[in-house]
Order: sequence, then C-alpha cells, then structure tokens
Amino acid sequence: EQLHILVAQLESESYEQYEVSNFSLPGYHSKHNSNYWKNKRYLGVGPSAHSYNGLSRQYNINNNHLYLSSLKTRKIPATCEILTREDKLNEYLLTSLRTAWGANLTFLREEFGFDLENTHEEYVRILKERRLATINNNTLVLTKTGFLLADKIASDFFVVKS
Repeated sequence: EQLHILVAQLESESYEQYEVSNFSLPGYHSKHNSNYWKNKRYLGVGPSAHSYNGLSRQYNINNNHLYLSSLKTRKIPATCEILTREDKLNEYLLTSLRTAWGANLTFLREEFGFDLENTHEEYVRILKERRLATINNNTLVLTKTGFLLADKIASDFFVVKS
C-alpha cells in the first residue's frame, strides 16, 4: 500500500517508475544502473565494486585495508565468476522484467535460443489475462501490478542449469 502511495505521489510530480524501485524525471534515468538492467558491460573500480564484460562478473574485495594492500603488491583483489548460458539468461530475465523496458523476446531467441512465449505459453497467457504483463513490439513488459511480483514472475521463467 505504501508503494502505491509513493508511485501516485511521484507520478503526480511528473516522475516515472522505470524500474521496480527506481524513479526519475523523464530523460534522467540512472545511466549506471541502467547498464545492469539492459545487459550492458560495466567496470567497477574500488572496494566492493562489481564489473561485467558479457562473459564474466567480477567483484572486488570489500575490505578497504586489504584492497589497498593488494594493489600495493600489484594483485587484483577480486573474484571472477564465469557465467554460463543459463546464468546470463536468468539474469537477463530477472533484471529486464524489473524495468519499464521489459524483456525483449527477439533478444532472448537470438542471444540464448530461448523462446519464452513457446516454452511458457500457458504462464504468459495467465499473466496477460490477469493484467500482470503485456506483449508490445515483441517485448514482455510487466504492468504496475506485475511490478509488485517481478522477481517471482522472472524466477518462474528461469532455466535450470543442465
């Protein structure tokens, strides 16, 4: 209920909800966070920073002292995680469905060989019937009500690692 009040108040002030927990005036979306949600590459510098290059995710140690000590010895104080096809697909579903831009169904087919509409035909139909999602321009977009269930809906689409 509090979120509904917040959304209504911000919209009355011309703000738009472009991600489940992010609002901005038109044209002022966070460029930094938008890279996560749009599956773009980013570089994190400093303690606790995360990076993504399309193939792997890297995260720096979060202890300032250990971070600086490592740099002095010319070591990169980070852990690298190589992402599988399933990791990348599930992450795209999770992050894109949290946004006003939604999940591009063509991208899912071309990038991952994943046909969401055919694989989850019944579930997509139910989401549309219950007005939790729409498909426009070959993009699955959650409605305002669907945003409240974004993480659950995304996880229902997840592909299990083989």
